[in-house]
Amino acid sequence: MNMSLAERPTLRAAAAEVLDPLVDDDPMDRVVVTTERAISRVALVAAEAGARFQRDAVAYDAMAWMLSPRRVFDGARPLDACLDRGNCLRGLIVHGLGLGFDVERSAVDALMAHDEDGGDGDESLGDDEAGYARAAAEARAGARPARSRGAARLRLYTATIADTRNNVMMQAFHASMARNVREVRSRLVGRFGTDLADVADIRLGIPKASPVIMALVPAAVIEMIRRTEEDWAAPEARMFGVDIQQCIQF
Repeated sequence: MNMSLAERPTLRAAAAEVLDPLVDDDPMDRVVVTTERAISRVALVAAEAGARFQRDAVAYDAMAWMLSPRRVFDGARPLDACLDRGNCLRGLIVHGLGLGFDVERSAVDALMAHDEDGGDGDESLGDDEAGYARAAAEARAGARPARSRGAARLRLYTATIADTRNNVMMQAFHASMARNVREVRSRLVGRFGTDLADVADIRLGIPKASPVIMALVPAAVIEMIRRTEEDWAAPEARMFGVDIQQCIQF
């Protein structure tokens, strides 16, 4: 997905106006009072933008996007807007799903709506922070998970894939009950092939605010997955699996 010719001068102008971060502070510099959490939100969106631009071979610096007014933030710059939690989520969705660089806010808010209604977005669907950390490490390193007394218990794993190649953007979601990450990776290889399985983000439970999940998985399917997780000892749980995939050619 390429930036329109009309938009590129705006990006160049924004880049030209940025205060050089390698120059000492000036007494006339604007003072911004914020929190460490808010700064972390801006850093998170900037990292996601940089990763997306590298993945899609975008030919300009992601910093330009961070410094340009964006409609998704009601005309504010991502640098300022993403201090806020809601705008941080919007920025992650824009780049996580490969949406337009100046997409309308209403389009992004529609993707967020089912996660925000009724407070359901704050519920954890089997998310275990320690287990999540272990699962993420195993998925990246391909390591054999450590055995424990509860190793035989089936647990819910989900995986998301967002990949662009040969002018085709592919997004996929997978959920299944498994004993460890290695089982899930094997299933992904069988369904999507080794290349896509290698870039899959595998997690324990259903992560909060995942752009791919918010875009692809209806609330009714989330509820079905939740019920299966709760009934993990049932014989049919071992065979349970959900795969949702979409491809966009441009």
